[in-house]
Amino acid sequence: MIEKVYKFTRESDTKVVEKIVNTEDVQIIHMIFPKGEGTPKHYTNSNVHLIVVRGEMTLTLEDGEPKVYPAGTIIYIPFNTKMIAQNLTSDILEFFVIKAPHPSKIGGPEEPIKVDD
Repeated sequence: MIEKVYKFTRESDTKVVEKIVNTEDVQIIHMIFPKGEGTPKHYTNSNVHLIVVRGEMTLTLEDGEPKVYPAGTIIYIPFNTKMIAQNLTSDILEFFVIKAPHPSKIGGPEEPIKVDD
């Protein structure tokens, strides 16, 4: 078989954070957040694309104002950007995080660095 098949959680209304793909080239993470949940504030450890598939994402970058992105949106965030992604407006927020290149190839740590403030 040439292809490799990956599965991810579907139809969940509970919090899900699952690293689906972790190859030498890319990381793909799937997240589902009920209202009020989100990522910790952190610095991106690679170039990141966020693909919003359900709900609305409230995204705050660096020390800027939060912006809301609806399902059907892809957001690019460069390496080493302070960010927090939250579900403040929807019953459920579901999105994919695509990190390319793999953090190890860009000099980033395997996991993002959390920010305390």
